[in-house]
Amino acid sequence: MALNSPKSSGADKEVMQRAWNQAAGNLVWPMLTRTNYQSWSAHVQCNLEGIYLWDAIESDKVERRHDRLAVGAMLRGVPEDMHAMLLNKKSAKEAWESLKTMHLGADRVKEVTAQKLLSDFEAISFKTSETIEEFAMRITKLASDLRGLGETSVDDARVVKKFLRVVPPRYNQVAVAIEMFCDVKTLSIEELVGRLRAAEAWFEPTVEQVTDKAGRLLLTEEEWMARNKSRMVNAESSSGGGKGGGKYIKKDQSGGRGVSSGGGSMAMTRASPEVVSRRRAGAGSVVSTGTGARNA
Repeated sequence: MALNSPKSSGADKEVMQRAWNQAAGNLVWPMLTRTNYQSWSAHVQCNLEGIYLWDAIESDKVERRHDRLAVGAMLRGVPEDMHAMLLNKKSAKEAWESLKTMHLGADRVKEVTAQKLLSDFEAISFKTSETIEEFAMRITKLASDLRGLGETSVDDARVVKKFLRVVPPRYNQVAVAIEMFCDVKTLSIEELVGRLRAAEAWFEPTVEQVTDKAGRLLLTEEEWMARNKSRMVNAESSSGGGKGGGKYIKKDQSGGRGVSSGGGSMAMTRASPEVVSRRRAGAGSVVSTGTGARNA
């Protein structure tokens, strides 16, 4: 450690001690919660290593002053109601292990948690409209949590292989090319994401199809109108469409012509300008003209 170097003069030690204290004071200490132990422990370990106090966590054979400094640093990142518990521990190592046990649980609980996360890792896939960067962050966090629980089998090479197996269909050819021309055992997640993003620039934007629970394709109103436009035009042509509202003319046996509307009623017309409509009413029938009505 530079502070204890025998070649340093008293003035140099004082300057270095002042610089060290200033650097330690500028460190950011995250607050421990019930759900962030993995990220909290990694952050605190980084800080303790930076101020030369991590040795107090790994070993009991350190100076008492350094041990207390390590405990004091830990207190800056835990809720106040946990301070008394940590201060009652004999060493910084014991205090650190107590926090680890509280948040990770005993070995049995830790094993169950690891198995669940491992199952999530095996079943992971891209979500709808999820980007390459978003999926990369999700799978790397899952792998980091597994390593924190002692699951060493999920290394970077396994994460890369899993990534390539679950890419969306439009990336299939890119994934095959990467597996053929790159060594996936040494390929990092960052490099893989960069290659996939470079290929993404060549893809044209596509409209994702929406299906219901039965797997049937759902169309928007515009898509449905476009597909059925020709059918509607043909239907209007065959039914004499136009401004007439879909009416058609049909000859009856008496030589007249019937004009039928979509409602199922028919008006009988002849060459005369009068429009005569017949409607059965009981035993008789009613004949209606433009001037009135009479019983037939």
